[in-house]
Amino acid sequence: MSNKMSDKYDDKSRKEISPFPIFDPAEFSMFGNQNLQVMTRAARAYYNGAAKLNQELMGFVNERVRKDIETATSFMSSKTTEEAFHHQAEFVEEAIRDYADEASKILHLAADLAHETLAPVEERTEEVLHEFDERAEQAEQKAAAE
Repeated sequence: MSNKMSDKYDDKSRKEISPFPIFDPAEFSMFGNQNLQVMTRAARAYYNGAAKLNQELMGFVNERVRKDIETATSFMSSKTTEEAFHHQAEFVEEAIRDYADEASKILHLAADLAHETLAPVEERTEEVLHEFDERAEQAEQKAAAE
């Protein structure tokens, strides 16, 4: 039979044993697998977001090149300097608006990418902190009972 005293101390060294082992290989493996799953989810979210960003940028560049060629064509076919100036002014106005709109889209996509990438890590952090709180409470209850 075991008594409280023998449960609390290691028989060979007579050192006090922690109520929770510092290193439990099974628990370590379980946490490692959970963390790997979290990082896989985060990486997947990152790569999906990066693909969206890349697709948006490529679409923007293609559209701007098309507009640039269209403007160059209209500029070169101008009959008067006034008409050429008018085409140039329209081009600059539209380009500024397009670049500002695209910058806004890119910033929103980047913010979404960061949120989606960090969400699994935040969830896992909350789980671990909750587990720590539960363990501390169990240790306090056990210490109070002894």
